[in-house]
Amino acid sequence: MAIRRLLHPVALSVIGAHLALVALGWWALLHVVPDTLTLHVFGREHIVSEVHRRVIDRTVELSVLLPIIFLLEYLWTGWEESSLRHLLVERTASGWSDVACYLFQLAPAWTLVTAVMSFGVVYISGEWLRGLLAQATGIDLTIAGAPLPFQVVLLFLLYTFFDYWSHRLDHSRVFWPLHRFHHAAESFSILTAARVHPAVFTAVVGAVLPGVLLGCDREALAEVGLAIIIIRLVVHSRVESNFGWIGRWIVQSPLHHRLHHSLNRMPINLSLLPLWDRLFGTWRDAPQVAMRIGTPAYYRHGAWIVPDLWRDYCEFGAGLRKLVIDRSRRLNVVLRPRRSTP
Repeated sequence: MAIRRLLHPVALSVIGAHLALVALGWWALLHVVPDTLTLHVFGREHIVSEVHRRVIDRTVELSVLLPIIFLLEYLWTGWEESSLRHLLVERTASGWSDVACYLFQLAPAWTLVTAVMSFGVVYISGEWLRGLLAQATGIDLTIAGAPLPFQVVLLFLLYTFFDYWSHRLDHSRVFWPLHRFHHAAESFSILTAARVHPAVFTAVVGAVLPGVLLGCDREALAEVGLAIIIIRLVVHSRVESNFGWIGRWIVQSPLHHRLHHSLNRMPINLSLLPLWDRLFGTWRDAPQVAMRIGTPAYYRHGAWIVPDLWRDYCEFGAGLRKLVIDRSRRLNVVLRPRRSTP
């Protein structure tokens, strides 16, 4: 019976369309997008190299992982509660936004849009910065050559630590408009993990700093990267479980992440590793059943997500500009010489 359901024509059509889009995206990437992009920002030149490898590595992981995660969720929840049914049958506007984000991220143009909107920040190489740091200070921390399990555990701890503070920064007043787009999802599906704004400035904290501080083998980087992607997909699934003690201590569960999404801008359950939330006072245990998620801000949702992305980007720019002006005024007041009284 399970095999018959897996071979359902709709499921086969979805898988075929998915693979066709991936193949089309790869072809366009290799034939349209140069492997090295040169960006001129504020009078400085920034080079983004190995564009093809960066994009292909991501799409290979997603093209293999997504069907597996969809399948496991389907077997856990059944058809009625699955992300597949939610996206294919219910077809809510919020769900269409998730699909649009995922498809845009497969397109080569997403890389260029992300580079432009973040002024190249998200493509800064941690390895490159670590080289500069080592050259300037003579300090070069590396665990390359150590046993692979040791590297994986240490790198996972370091990555989740910085990712925690990156996520906490996302919930600050200035960066919230960019992260709010992710929280605008009115229902979870596995593809909600792909619902991110292209101008993810804070990614430099979670993704780059671990590479700056610690050098390790590529195998460790690959395994930790794979684990992070899997966790992000799972916590946005429609599985209604807190995973017991595993969800309280080892990895965040879907219900714990729903609690995070249910409270507007509330900085709780921020880390993929609950340990950091517990240490820094942002841990909250989850109820046994799913709860409503979303944000009070208006979103039109649907497949055409550009207006919402642009509005949030403009709001972020206005908030950042106000912060800079306020700080400059305060600094001028402090530095302004006092007039002596006659």
